[in-house]
This record gives sequence, C-alpha cells and structure tokens, in this order.
Amino acid sequence: MLTRLGQRTGLPCNPHTFRRTFASNLHRSGIDIEHIMRLGGWESLDMVFRYTRSVKFEDSLKHYQALLQ
Repeated sequence: MLTRLGQRTGLPCNPHTFRRTFASNLHRSGIDIEHIMRLGGWESLDMVFRYTRSVKFEDSLKHYQALLQ
C-alpha cells in the first residue's frame, strides 16, 4: 500500500517517514522531547533525536522567541 502511494506521488512513503513527520511536527509545535518519546513509543531519547533532527534553526528560534514573550 505505501509502496504504491509512493509511486503515485513521487514522495517517500514508508513507516519511518510517517514517524519522522509525526515527531518533527510535535517538536515544531513545542512538545517536550520526553513526551514525544512516549507518544511515539520510542524507548530512548536518542531515537527521538534521530527523528527530530530535521527541525530547522528558524523553527527553534521561533519557539525560543515565543517563550520570551
């Protein structure tokens, strides 16, 4: 099913892509890494860091600035 979806859309479609998107979106929303770990079912923070490393500097800066207000 995911292979066909990937072929139709030209986008990577596999379980890891969905997990990475899930973790990245939560991280961009300001959810704490430990909560992301529990929600995603990861057993270590290292795995969460692997999935959330795609968060850009601008995303982090925006979150930081929001905390200062």
